[in-house]
Amino acid sequence: MNKILMIAVFNERSTNNSQADGFEKEGYQVIRYNYRERGRDAGRENRDEEIINLCKEHKPLFVFFSKCDCVDIRVILECNTVSKTVFWFMDPMHNWNDGITKKVKHCSHSFFALQEPFKESQKHSGTTHFLFEGFDSKLNKPLDVPYKHDVSFIGSLRGERRTYFNAIKFHNYKGVWGIDHSEAVSASKVNLNFTDGGTSDRTYKVLASKGFLLTQPWEDMEKYFRVGKDLDVFNSPVQLQHKIDCYLKDENLRNSIANSGYDTVQKFSRDNWAKKIVEIIK
Repeated sequence: MNKILMIAVFNERSTNNSQADGFEKEGYQVIRYNYRERGRDAGRENRDEEIINLCKEHKPLFVFFSKCDCVDIRVILECNTVSKTVFWFMDPMHNWNDGITKKVKHCSHSFFALQEPFKESQKHSGTTHFLFEGFDSKLNKPLDVPYKHDVSFIGSLRGERRTYFNAIKFHNYKGVWGIDHSEAVSASKVNLNFTDGGTSDRTYKVLASKGFLLTQPWEDMEKYFRVGKDLDVFNSPVQLQHKIDCYLKDENLRNSIANSGYDTVQKFSRDNWAKKIVEIIK
């Protein structure tokens, strides 16, 4: 069986779990290596040497590096002598650093979940790709739960989000993951999303839970989602309040958009995310 060596974070909150599941559904044996945990336990240098030795021992189809800020570039260079290497970066542009640039330059392929980092990556390599982060089909799904909130946002209230919160006073869920995320969405009539150089996986998780979504727009959004059909957008606190009032009054329209968004988002599952990477690498 072909193997994939996955250098990532594997804890109960990590998206890397469902990504690895997606590779396994494609028929690959996934060697899951928790680089942060091993870095703490064994030290970074020993950890990096372990990764190199695992690559040489198993000779996988590719070695997958999920961000891996503290993994030295020599690990990628050594792995390149044995297998293909894949770099995955899901963060906004403000988390870019010189280490990311080096990984993009030296990995066989790099994949980005947001447009701004993707455009930056194209300056350094000809084998970079834009790929949605998507949702976990096992956990992000509609749930039959009692109504709790008219309007809610799942995430931290930083920067501009705080301005909206002070103006709108929506409910804020913090530290909500997995099936609890789906429960929070299903218990809310209106779910909010804020963007930073593109949308996070929150968009996909809300829609996959059949939640009605109001979001700040992001670049190229309308290539994939229909505004007013799959979701709706806002650009200011005043506009957001107006749309909240309208959609709370029109339950039929709200539910129609939520149902359509649910249908549209199915193509962005993490299973399809994994399938796309494998197709490109092979």
